[in-house]
Amino acid sequence: MTRKPMNYWTGSAHDLAQCYPASDANGENGYIRISRDNVVVYMHIWIWEQIFGPVPVGYEIDHINGVRTDNRLNNLRCIPKAMQRRNAAKRQDNTSGVQGVSRWETTRRGNQKVEMWRATCHDQSGKQVIKAFSIKKYGEELAFQMACDARKQMEKDYGYHPNHGR
Repeated sequence: MTRKPMNYWTGSAHDLAQCYPASDANGENGYIRISRDNVVVYMHIWIWEQIFGPVPVGYEIDHINGVRTDNRLNNLRCIPKAMQRRNAAKRQDNTSGVQGVSRWETTRRGNQKVEMWRATCHDQSGKQVIKAFSIKKYGEELAFQMACDARKQMEKDYGYHPNHGR
């Protein structure tokens, strides 16, 4: 990342509410951070608060299209944290290739090893919902496919955003 010239990020919220290249991200999490009154803040939150007022407790500013440097007003929305989970990118540590689907192993009584594919998501209240499919019972491929199908259905049932898992 090249350092931006002095006063690069100055301007009004309306002036700064635009789409920037990913190379402008200066936070380790991919967001643009700016300094206002000797305080470092995330640009998208600052823009929102300047135009619409403070972000209520329990809410977050969401980039609808998932591009963390796209701070256009039509790409920002203020939503509850539980709803924010329904528009999340696929985790970087995902090994299954499918959002919310993972391989899971545990040991039950008698040292019995149990291996499963499971689908997880959060309902409207933020409570985690899990459906697990035994590899021993269904086989590796079928259990994986069942978990993928269950996850897809969960996304419909709990109102996940179409961009979720992009």
